[in-house]
Amino acid sequence: MNELLYASLILYLLGLVFVVIHNGSGAVRMGSLSRWILWAGFILHTVALGVRIVNTGHAPMASMFETLVFYSWCTVFVSLFVANRYSERITEMITLPVASIALFFGILNYKPGGPLTLVLRTRWFETHVTASFAAYALFTLAFAAAVVSLVYESRERECAEARKFSDIAGRSILWGFALFSAAMFSGAIWAYLAWGVYWMWEPKVIWSFIVWFYYAGAMHAWYVKSWRGRGLSVATVIGFIVVLFTYLGVSLLMKSSHSF
Repeated sequence: MNELLYASLILYLLGLVFVVIHNGSGAVRMGSLSRWILWAGFILHTVALGVRIVNTGHAPMASMFETLVFYSWCTVFVSLFVANRYSERITEMITLPVASIALFFGILNYKPGGPLTLVLRTRWFETHVTASFAAYALFTLAFAAAVVSLVYESRERECAEARKFSDIAGRSILWGFALFSAAMFSGAIWAYLAWGVYWMWEPKVIWSFIVWFYYAGAMHAWYVKSWRGRGLSVATVIGFIVVLFTYLGVSLLMKSSHSF
């Protein structure tokens, strides 16, 4: 499995180089070549996840290694989706480094897989973690689009481009929030089945609620108050920092019932 992940990482980095060249020079061939390279890396990444599932008998969500690899996969997936949906390659200059770093640290934290512990043997657990990290990937895309939007907003002649990336950020937050809401709901059911309570006052759960509440506010600002422009872009960037702390900071700095 690790050989496949190493190959995927190399292809992602190579694809990133060609994306940078494409954006810098406008070379169409470089853009096309980078897309094929990234798809090749993504396919190998997918095969690696499939091998892990076959070997362990469960979704790859039970350790820091597995979640980093899955988060990287989700982030590359949304990057490729945006490249095809919007025919733009700029956000990849942010999402691909994030995905590559996650994959690199995932490989460094490799842990042999095995059967799930009894408390994790429920589809609610797999649904909870899958939805969480898919949402994290969309929040990463929103962060990338918000950063690009801020760059364009600093150039007064690029208002149309800024609006396009602001729209990508808004839609990413919408779908990310929907998935994270599903994660919170399924997590509560899993907690009840495992421990007999829907809510526990422990760091990961509290910070997950903070993430949900934060993006609920962002959704309200976007769709109800029609808040656009620099303010929402800055809020989206801050939101990604909150997500990173919830995922990694809590696990590294605080004691939690979660292993990731």
